[in-house]
Amino acid sequence: MLFTSIARSVLMLTVLGPVTAGLAVGETATVKQLEMEKKGIKLIGQVEDLARDISYHADLLNSFTPWISKETHFHHLEHIKSLVNQGLRPAFKRLTEIQPQLSAWHQDTIDQMLNSANALAADTNSAILNRKEARAAPPVLNAEYSELISTIYEHSKALVTTSDAAGDYAAANRQAVEAGLKVSAHR
Repeated sequence: MLFTSIARSVLMLTVLGPVTAGLAVGETATVKQLEMEKKGIKLIGQVEDLARDISYHADLLNSFTPWISKETHFHHLEHIKSLVNQGLRPAFKRLTEIQPQLSAWHQDTIDQMLNSANALAADTNSAILNRKEARAAPPVLNAEYSELISTIYEHSKALVTTSDAAGDYAAANRQAVEAGLKVSAHR
């Protein structure tokens, strides 16, 4: 009887050991996934803040083109350029590094935001080149420049809207998971 009890215990450990180890691995994977999601949410929040700042500067240029000096135009364009190069670029570099570890909806959102950011950067570069080439011509008389400023503003607003929605959705999803709710992975 004692032998049977010991044998049963050993058998149970042998059979259940891998199962409980699998649960621990699954829990670790979930914790890692949550940590990755948190990093993604934080980076998307940074993108949103930067896009709002870019949108502010682009809106000033768009709204007050006839009344502000060429120097002020250059100042705002350089500020937008700095926000893109020193803010958006590093944030998107990190987002694309962790992108494969995120859910499918998250990956799609990052791709959409990246497209807006790339278009924003290209239009900013074109606007700066246009202003340098136009030199003495007032910005209000340069239709191409005005159109570029409008598209910079549109791209920045699209980036704000997408990052805001993605951040809200991701935060709600993470909160639901942490509360123990079953949430679809959207993979």
